[in-house]
Amino acid sequence: MSLPKPFSVLSGEWKGVKRLYLEGARGPEILCGMRLTLAAAARGCFDEFAYTWSFEGRPCEGVLLLGYDEPADLATAAWIDSWHQSARVMHLSGSRTNERTFSVRGAYAAPPGPDWGWRIDIGVPRIEAPDLLSIKMFNVSPEGGEELAVVMELERVD
Repeated sequence: MSLPKPFSVLSGEWKGVKRLYLEGARGPEILCGMRLTLAAAARGCFDEFAYTWSFEGRPCEGVLLLGYDEPADLATAAWIDSWHQSARVMHLSGSRTNERTFSVRGAYAAPPGPDWGWRIDIGVPRIEAPDLLSIKMFNVSPEGGEELAVVMELERVD
């Protein structure tokens, strides 16, 4: 149950920019420097994306654990982030959308209204350039509308 190529060769240190959109893509873009460590976990069954960034001078961090069951075409993830969410782990599931991208979805409570969703796409923008990594996050309304919330664009650190 290991991740398919090109994901299996992505372990290592990454750095780049996190673009934060508090009002969707039409609102202002907040740029944050970030670092990410990608490592195999649980004997290679999962990949762990551990990242740090800052917002308004405060350090933030998060971890995304991603696994893929190829026979079932089922991607699963657990996500925590010190800024984006509460003290709960968000569980997400989805699939491999192409040979370069996984897409997973989860939900979070938004009392007193219905739950909202979150979609995370993890991909290698170009198969011939495995030294680039992209993570995009979308906030999903209860009606299904999606707004871009985060874009992480990372390059491998030598």
